[in-house]
Amino acid sequence: MKSADPIPSPKDAHVVFLVNFVAPNLIAVCQQIASRVGKFTVLSSVAMESNRDWKTEWGDLDVRVQKTWTITRHPKHPGGYQEVNYIHIPLDTLSQLRRLNPDVVVSLELGARTAWSTLYRTLHRQCVHVTTVYASERSESGRGRLRGWLRRRLLRRAPWVTYNGPSCKRLLESFGADPDRMSPWNYAADPNKAYRGPLTPRGDRSSIQLLTVGQLSERKGILPALEQLSKWAIDHPENRLHWNVVGNGPQLETIKAATLPENLTMTLHGHCCPDQIAAQYRDNDMMLFPTLADEWGLVVDESLQSGLPVIGSLHSQSVTTLLTDGIEGMVYDPEVPTSLADALDRLMAMSDEAYARMPSQARQVGETRTPEASAQQFVDAVAFALAAKHVNSKNESRQQPDPVQR
Repeated sequence: MKSADPIPSPKDAHVVFLVNFVAPNLIAVCQQIASRVGKFTVLSSVAMESNRDWKTEWGDLDVRVQKTWTITRHPKHPGGYQEVNYIHIPLDTLSQLRRLNPDVVVSLELGARTAWSTLYRTLHRQCVHVTTVYASERSESGRGRLRGWLRRRLLRRAPWVTYNGPSCKRLLESFGADPDRMSPWNYAADPNKAYRGPLTPRGDRSSIQLLTVGQLSERKGILPALEQLSKWAIDHPENRLHWNVVGNGPQLETIKAATLPENLTMTLHGHCCPDQIAAQYRDNDMMLFPTLADEWGLVVDESLQSGLPVIGSLHSQSVTTLLTDGIEGMVYDPEVPTSLADALDRLMAMSDEAYARMPSQARQVGETRTPEASAQQFVDAVAFALAAKHVNSKNESRQQPDPVQR
C-alpha cells in the first residue's frame, strides 16, 4: 500500500520574511524563528526609518536591505493628529526572491511587499505565501478608498493571513479575509527593556510617579494628556504627580514650554538605552500611555512584563486586549477631556489591597508576551500554509484525467 505523501515541515523550509525594517523588538523574535525553520532570510525595505532613534543591529540574522523607493506623507488622521508616514516600495523584490528561491514567503502589511509576494507566488506555484498584518480599526481609519481596494484584493488572494490582535482580526474580516485561513501572530516585548527583578510594594498614593515611553509626536497624545493631568492636579492639591517621559520627537520644545501647576512636575529624559528604560519601569508607579492611535503599543507589553500597571488609552489595541480596568491598570479615552481624571480618581479610590495587587497581576499578563511564544505562532502560520498547500496540490492531482491506456 502506497503511503501518503508527508506534509512539508517548517523545519525543512527556506522562509523569506519581507519587512519594512527590523525593529529592536523583532530581532529576538526573528532569532527564535530562525532556530525553528530550515533557513531564514529577512528582506528589509530600508535599514531604518529616519524618524527612529534606534540603531541598526541585526545580530546573527541574515538581513538584506532592498532597493527601495520611499514616499513620505503627512496625512491627517480622523483622530485629529498629523504624523509623518513612510510608504516603502521595494523595487527588487522579484529578483531577490528568484535568487533566494524560498519555499515560503512571509510578507508584512498589505502594501507593496505583499503585492510583489502575491505576484511571485502566482509565477512560482510551488512557493507558499503568508501575509502578516499589524493593524487596528483605529489605526486604519481614514486610509482612503484606493488602499481599501488594494487590501481587499490582496486578502482575497491570500492563502494564509495572520493578525496581531482582536481589532486587527475584525478589520481583516471586514476586508474579506477568510477566518478559516487566519491565525494569530502576537507582538513580543523587547527582552532587553523589561525589568525582571523583584516587585517593590506600592502603598502611598499621595504622590504618584508616572512613566511614558515613546515618540513625542501628535499621535502619541502627550500634550492633551499634559493638559488633562494639569487640570486634575489643580483639582487635587493634596496629591502630587511626577511624570517621567522617555523619548524624543517634534513636540519636545512645545512640551518643555508648558506651564505646570505646583504639584505636577515633569522630567524629559530623551532617548534612553534599554538598561535605562528597564530602570524606569522599575522605579515608577504607573505607566501612562495616552496615544491617540496605535495598532498595538509595545510599551504596554514591556510595562506589564516589568510589573508596572498601565493607565492606557483605549485607542491602543494592546490596552484593549491586555488590560482589564482596575486589575492591571486603568483604561481611558483621551478624546474625552475628563476621562483621564476619572481613571486617576478610580485609582485613588481603590482599596490598598487591590492597589498592591496590581503589579503582580500586570506581570502575570505580561509574562506570556515573549519572543519564543511569538516565534512559535509565526512558525505555526507557516505550517498551516504548507499543510493547506499540500492538501490543495493533492486535490488538484486527483482531478487530473488519467492518461489514455494504450
